[in-house]
Amino acid sequence: MPAAEPRTLGRVENAEFRIDIDVTGGTRRIAVRGDLDLATVGELRPALDDAIDAGEPTALVLADCTFLDSSALKVIADASRRAGDSGTVFAVSRPSPQAARVLELSGLGEIVTIDAPDYP
Repeated sequence: MPAAEPRTLGRVENAEFRIDIDVTGGTRRIAVRGDLDLATVGELRPALDDAIDAGEPTALVLADCTFLDSSALKVIADASRRAGDSGTVFAVSRPSPQAARVLELSGLGEIVTIDAPDYP
């Protein structure tokens, strides 16, 4: 019997992760595109820290976020706590359906403001 070929269960081609920051209009909008997980959350944390340290109202826009893991949930919860402690406004804005589902299942919406008209 010939040796079995190694199988690849799935591969993400052209995966893109990007953070865009918009500081116009009085609120700092930090928009995430792609998967927010252990491999990428290190890029988000400093952007959130800078906004909160500056005392600027901050919206974490997850409209183009395709995935959240527990490390992302922790960073979001920590940012919300730090913002609350410093009196800075912080909200998650317009989560994608995938992100909204993770936020809902995790219960994070109980401690973080979710700004979305159709969020549960």
